[in-house]
Amino acid sequence: MKISYISNSSCPSHLPSSLQIVKTCEHLSKYGNQVFLILPNTSIFNVKISNFYNIKYKFELIRLHKFKKFPIGLDYYLFSLLSFLKAKKISELIITRNYFVIFLCSIFNMKCTIELHNDIKNESRIVRFLFNKFNILNSKSISKIVCISEGVKKKYIKDFNLQNNKKIVVLPSGSSLDIKYKNSLKKKRLNLGYFGTINPSRGINIILKLARMDKLNNYYIFGGSKNQMRDLKKKHKLKNLYLRSHLNYKTVQMKISNMDILLMPYSNKVTVSGNVSDTTNFMSPLKLFDYMSAGKLIISSDLVVLKEIVNKNQCIFVKNYLNPMSWMLEINKIKNNILKRNIIGRNSYIKSKLYSHKNRVLKYL
Repeated sequence: MKISYISNSSCPSHLPSSLQIVKTCEHLSKYGNQVFLILPNTSIFNVKISNFYNIKYKFELIRLHKFKKFPIGLDYYLFSLLSFLKAKKISELIITRNYFVIFLCSIFNMKCTIELHNDIKNESRIVRFLFNKFNILNSKSISKIVCISEGVKKKYIKDFNLQNNKKIVVLPSGSSLDIKYKNSLKKKRLNLGYFGTINPSRGINIILKLARMDKLNNYYIFGGSKNQMRDLKKKHKLKNLYLRSHLNYKTVQMKISNMDILLMPYSNKVTVSGNVSDTTNFMSPLKLFDYMSAGKLIISSDLVVLKEIVNKNQCIFVKNYLNPMSWMLEINKIKNNILKRNIIGRNSYIKSKLYSHKNRVLKYL
């Protein structure tokens, strides 16, 4: 099948959304489809995406060179229209997170699949009007509605009175890391790591406070831009705190394997898109699946949406997660309990095999 994936995001970039889209295209290609990824020309990295994302199964990249900035305002609609026309000409199926592209598919009777990750209230008034007025999500053109979590599915079924629940599928994120499981060893100093966005809602401040409080362990933060890391280094000069800007996906595997405990200290409001969109009830973070694939102990904020994937047998949840002392207590309890660390880490590793990008795409198809 000829499939076009239309994305508004830069590529390559350090955005989790770009990583997931690229891995979806890669595995669609793996199973014999001719795949086109249609994008704006907004990447700031002068590097091949095959190297940046460690791609093994190739697909064709199509950049719309007119769009040199992330398409917002009028450019959003122009990009959506031009990318749709291009995709319609070369493919049998369009996949996208772009709501206006889905509207165009319904108008022109083009087979499509939409991925839903957030509440539609984060979209423009025009998009919200079109989806409500024309009942777009019940269009026959939409062959599948892919929801990132049960929270997203319930939200859209309720808000749009979706009639054909059979075409709605929940497909959480996944991982492409290929790490061989190894038992953790007892150590005097543990390496505690965080990989991801440098955003207050992702709990960076909790980790910085932990590093200051806990001199007996080492804390690593991998993420953010070089400027962000430079600023953090100026403010937080600690011998047990190691800060490094974003890693290419190709190098994440080695670094994540060197950690003993992996941290997910989300706040009670998890934001994206310029700290505007709250995804706390809907998210399915790629970070979680990469952590699981590493087979290390995960300590996480106690958020309901994460428990769609892992339970107390695969992760330690911190109930009072806004308080750094609560994290400190959990770390101290588990530090020397090597048996429990390995049991939970191995449980997590085993469950990660259900959530590979390969399995995700097979369900897609």
